[in-house]
Amino acid sequence: MRKPVSDPEVLGNRITSHALSGSSLLRKDDGVHAMASGHHLIWITRGGGRAFIDSTQQGFGTNTAMFIPAETLFHLDLTPGTIGWQVRIPASLRIPLPSSPLLTSVLKPLNQRQLSNAFSAVQEEFITKQPMRGTALIYSVGLLAVIYNRIDTSKNRKDLEKDSAKRRLMRRFVSRLNDRYATHDTVRDYAENLGVTTTHLTRVCRETAGKPATLFIREKTMEEAKFLLKETDQKIGTIASDLGFKSPAYFTRVFSESVGQPPKLFRKNEKR
Repeated sequence: MRKPVSDPEVLGNRITSHALSGSSLLRKDDGVHAMASGHHLIWITRGGGRAFIDSTQQGFGTNTAMFIPAETLFHLDLTPGTIGWQVRIPASLRIPLPSSPLLTSVLKPLNQRQLSNAFSAVQEEFITKQPMRGTALIYSVGLLAVIYNRIDTSKNRKDLEKDSAKRRLMRRFVSRLNDRYATHDTVRDYAENLGVTTTHLTRVCRETAGKPATLFIREKTMEEAKFLLKETDQKIGTIASDLGFKSPAYFTRVFSESVGQPPKLFRKNEKR
């Protein structure tokens, strides 16, 4: 039986940490914005690029700290040679994160060292196989969150807090999607619950994120499927059923089309 999400080890193991470079997974060249399914903490130690956060475009350079809250549209273009760190935190994890999107230049050498050391500590726990890995990750990102809150951003913070009716609709859609992705809800079901037409919801998704609502639904389901395949020993049939698929065969087909390999092979490669 799958552990409840409230279990510290399960929640902690949903934290991910990656080194960033000019060819990072966060680098986008297709104009498609991603919707953050969790909170993102980003630290650029060399190079720079452009950030598109909540429909606001900002350039950034070396020693830039970013916080992207869950359910925020974002898109990063990293210039060649850029180096940094990116940590994703589950939205349900209660730690003292900033209250709004943040992009700021960190000028004090002490703060720069603290951030680099804290991101390195999260990465070390992320790659370890030691007992209580998830709990250790929670404590590591908790310290990182405290450092973010201590940074003096009064003079170097850039305004990212623009809002609009489209953004509010997208937040409501993604919030419901995070609760309902394992159901058979269609785009029409989501639209009716949100009080808009299917056409309007689809149009807003395309205009704000560059992709239709159907793709949002599939991506969220596949994100959870990959986590369960990688972090648990549940049978593929059980995972398919828990995620609302009619049969393991249909789940395998959708997963293979979306990820590029069948679930069994994905699990084998990820557990090496």
